Amino acid sequence: MKKTALCLFTLCMFLAFSCKKSNSGGNVSAATNSYLSSVISYSPQQKIIDSFCYDSLHRVDTFMQTIYDTTSGSPQYNTFTAQFLYQGSSPYPSYYNYYDVPLGNYGDYHILSYDPENRIIKDTSLSGSGYVTWYSYPNNNIAATVLFEGTVEDNQIDTLYLTNGNISSATYYTADVPGQPDQQQADVNYSYAPTPNPAYHAAISNSIGPLLSTLDVDGFGGFVDFISKNAYKQVTGVQQTAPLSFSYTYNLTTDNKGRLSTYTGSASGSTATIVFSYY
Repeated sequence: MKKTALCLFTLCMFLAFSCKKSNSGGNVSAATNSYLSSVISYSPQQKIIDSFCYDSLHRVDTFMQTIYDTTSGSPQYNTFTAQFLYQGSSPYPSYYNYYDVPLGNYGDYHILSYDPENRIIKDTSLSGSGYVTWYSYPNNNIAATVLFEGTVEDNQIDTLYLTNGNISSATYYTADVPGQPDQQQADVNYSYAPTPNPAYHAAISNSIGPLLSTLDVDGFGGFVDFISKNAYKQVTGVQQTAPLSFSYTYNLTTDNKGRLSTYTGSASGSTATIVFSYY
């Protein structure tokens, strides 16, 4: 698995900034009978697409992320796909293959491990790269430690703090230079609307939600919340890159079924829109 610059979950790519790389939520159950087919983020000179496919048991079959970018002055394209594999009718994948088309579409085979509550606790690449991610749940929060080459010399530590089933705050640490002490990249706080989070499904979110979040954030920038029951409406905090402090409020639009259809936001003269589509 590749390592890319760490970007703030839900924030940096959404507003096209460059950066280093239980509440029932009102009528949550009614809107989460649907499953996401895609989430598309539109911002100046950039489009990021998260795509989802499911099998007949509503298990995640594939998760693909694609980016189209002209911020460098010339068109850039990249994509990856994670294809999940299950044993029988188990609701939890045992493996996944990671495909990166621009790097030759090779398959990086990963084995997944779970705790007695069927929460993901380890993601191990079998490619020989040494890549491994450890997940833990201190005080029912979520901590992820990514070792890109299997050692602490090059690592990433993300901690998601949950309140009433939603991510209330998050911290992100990486080393600016491999082998050097970690630096805090961001400290983020979230508040939520009563609108259901379209990426939340208990069987998925409570098992591989943290894994999907890691794939999203370490891909081309995460803006899909796979864990919270509600859709966020405001993000505040501090980060290592400009703007050093931030406070953004988003406008949410729902369709006639009460499902989140669009996010809109703007900052520093830049605007962006996220569009949600369903099966």
